[in-house]
Amino acid sequence: MPRRYLLVKILHGGALTDQQFHDSINTSVRTHFGDVGFSRIDPRVIKTYQSTSTSIISCERTALRDLECALALITDCGGTSVTFMVLAVSGTIKGLRKRIGR
Repeated sequence: MPRRYLLVKILHGGALTDQQFHDSINTSVRTHFGDVGFSRIDPRVIKTYQSTSTSIISCERTALRDLECALALITDCGGTSVTFMVLAVSGTIKGLRKRIGR
């Protein structure tokens, strides 16, 4: 099934580990869409860039809006206040990396 790739800016008030980041996404998707929704959305963190506080996340093409909603609903990650902003969406990782100059 085709996937979509999201470039996400992570605005946080403190230190945020990769594990906390993954857990917060998985928890939000499971909380708001259930286990069946989680398997339908199939969120995957592809790469996190600590220097720019951005990340590339993929999901199933038909579930793009659901993942965007789940990201928007995350406000706390490991005791740290966070906000996720979707900066760009692409059908390929290569196209997304061109947008960020990597």
